[in-house]
Amino acid sequence: MTTDRTPSNLARLTLPALVAQWARIVDYVERHPVSAEEFSADVAVRHEISQRLRAKPTTLETREMLAEIDEHYRRITEESAECLHGAARAAAEQWTPGKEWYFWRALARAGGPV
Repeated sequence: MTTDRTPSNLARLTLPALVAQWARIVDYVERHPVSAEEFSADVAVRHEISQRLRAKPTTLETREMLAEIDEHYRRITEESAECLHGAARAAAEQWTPGKEWYFWRALARAGGPV
């Protein structure tokens, strides 16, 4: 997508705004080709959401909406054996495929699941 998703700008958004942005991103990625760089920046939105949820629980409605968006994201991407940002950064940040699962997804190849 073409929106500005630098960490400082993401920090300014409310959780509902981030969830809405994540929904727009998933829809966009399904319908349009995106570069690996764009995809990486887009997934930063989901990471920001995760960090917020770890710091402060949210409503059931928000969790259910996020679960639906995440399921859609899983359908339009493929599981990857490698972290989107590489093994070195994953280790440095202590990211795991279980906790930061969205970083272990890749754009679906042509003819793949969508």
